[in-house]
Amino acid sequence: MNATQRRIVTAAMKLFAERGSTELTISELAAEAGVARGTLYRNVDSMDELFEQVRAQLAFDIHTANVRAMDAHGDLDPPLRLAVGTRMLVRLAHENPAMGRFLVRYGLTDESLREVLSGPPMQDVAAGIEAGRYVIAPGAELGVASMLMGTVISAMWMVIEGHQTWREAGSVAAELTLCALGVPREEARDIASRPLPVVSLDF
Repeated sequence: MNATQRRIVTAAMKLFAERGSTELTISELAAEAGVARGTLYRNVDSMDELFEQVRAQLAFDIHTANVRAMDAHGDLDPPLRLAVGTRMLVRLAHENPAMGRFLVRYGLTDESLREVLSGPPMQDVAAGIEAGRYVIAPGAELGVASMLMGTVISAMWMVIEGHQTWREAGSVAAELTLCALGVPREEARDIASRPLPVVSLDF
């Protein structure tokens, strides 16, 4: 995206999260993005399509940020990879509350579940099973994916609402997830408290 498109998508993400719907006017979006109405007409076909663009771009940016985080750590043990990814998402919600609110409001969707099932989180779970790090019953993939989504989104909500710091919420979410997957509690606690790399999103 160019700079103008990025401003539009960022403004739309904030407004969609605040409103809880795609019912925005061109004037509202133009004011939030700081662009002329004509610029929006040239870049936005409909609010529903813009919503899908926001969701897809956010998923791409989160995936890219997590890949950078993994690269910074090198070849990681699957539980550490999963803990890093979980805590990164919670920290990103703290660093970018508009993004966090968008994910909390719209994260539990069929499309998001499909992305988790086919994306890096479940790939890391599969690698952990293969390496003997996780104990999961066959056919439990859907339940694991929904658990990962619910745990991360709940941790983001705790941070956004001021109930916990991102460090507390992220570490607790990562520890509970690893324990649920079969990692011993003391090891899970150690993994969930290790230093994180500094990685940011463009939003």
